[in-house]
Amino acid sequence: MSIEHVRPRILFLCTANSARSIMAEAICRQFAGSDFEVVSAGTLPTRPEPQALKALSDAGISTDGLHSKSIDQLDIATFDYVISLCDRARTECQSLCTDNTFIAWDFPDPVASQRSDAFRVTAHELTERIRMFLLIARKQSQRATLFDAPHEFFKILSDPLRLQMILTLHRHGEVCVCQFVDSTQMSQPKVSRHLAQLREYGLLTDRRDKRWVYYRINPALADWMASVIRDSAAHHPHLIPDALSPVDGSCG
Repeated sequence: MSIEHVRPRILFLCTANSARSIMAEAICRQFAGSDFEVVSAGTLPTRPEPQALKALSDAGISTDGLHSKSIDQLDIATFDYVISLCDRARTECQSLCTDNTFIAWDFPDPVASQRSDAFRVTAHELTERIRMFLLIARKQSQRATLFDAPHEFFKILSDPLRLQMILTLHRHGEVCVCQFVDSTQMSQPKVSRHLAQLREYGLLTDRRDKRWVYYRINPALADWMASVIRDSAAHHPHLIPDALSPVDGSCG
């Protein structure tokens, strides 16, 4: 059983702890503030990549104190969240996470990329996922399962209306409540109730623009969840409307 902590603890893992995980540590520390304790480590640690540190600095992220660490130096059971950033770390470490919430984010390795802006892109994409992750994690105090619980994930998608909403969001990106009302022919209260449930479980994020509320799939979802949604949409296109009504003055 994990020991109790004053602050929830987050551990980012990849093989070398030189680029993806160490960038995630710096980004998460900056946005988490004092709410979380954030650490990164590797299964075969080397040293921070200079280009990773530059990409962080260019994005206004502090690199103070960043250094590569071995997972052998840490007690993995003391972390509330363990997030792997490469397939090798997932394979080697997931079985160790018995009392943790384990999340797999398989980011491409910028070190192996031929793109000149690979580290900048990685920093940007990590920032988006981490900000969404923190938004949900801060609301998680009353729920023990959220990010990587298959029984909860499939239970919430077992309702046909919620499944249709998720698949619609996968195809169309960001969708307004009124567009769901039009495409499903359901009442606005019923649509809003189901969207609120999907948001509560961490599957969706939302934003308000004047009188309209827009939803999208949470980019911080574990990769296996995103894969299930993607494959379901590909194999069942008949569940998804080809087009959505425009958002205009009659939509509110």
